[in-house]
Amino acid sequence: MASKKWVAYWKFMIAKALRTGMQSAIGVYLSANMGIIDADLGQVLLVSFATSALTVLQHALEQYKPKATYEA
Repeated sequence: MASKKWVAYWKFMIAKALRTGMQSAIGVYLSANMGIIDADLGQVLLVSFATSALTVLQHALEQYKPKATYEA
């Protein structure tokens, strides 16, 4: 039973990471199309996606067992 909760948690968090990464990449793409950002679009999209997704996964790791995070 506990393993199903673990799998469900990580499915949710990975989906959240992908959505957040896509939102960040879309924002950068729109900024580039409006001329706000002048850079290699592919690299900037990849970096923005990866940074957002990794941030969400970091928070997921910290929140999965918060008691273990704060115990000495």
